[in-house]
Amino acid sequence: MSQKRTAEEWGRLAVSLPGWRWMHGMQTLPLPNPGLPDLDDPATLGCVLALARETADEPGLHARCMLPYAPDMSGKTPPPWVLYSGRGARLTDRFDTEKEALLWALRWPGGEGGA
Repeated sequence: MSQKRTAEEWGRLAVSLPGWRWMHGMQTLPLPNPGLPDLDDPATLGCVLALARETADEPGLHARCMLPYAPDMSGKTPPPWVLYSGRGARLTDRFDTEKEALLWALRWPGGEGGA
């Protein structure tokens, strides 16, 4: 994913994913975007984590920030967020934000889906 998007674009992407459903405690974006999730709200992001665990059938799934880290062999610094299983197995490539990593998991299995 790792694309610059507006809050509205993130919300539209989230509700389009196969693993998405509304949960109690999620917040919506303010007008003019009512009905879209606010993925910058901590409670909403926690609900997305629960959905990601459910969709992936991985109760220990978690996003880990890999900071600090060194540039790779090309001299580029990779994005910091990675998804891991409860057993510590790395499940994904890196993402710029935690919400990107968790939304990827809502497209399980294998991360298929539109982003």
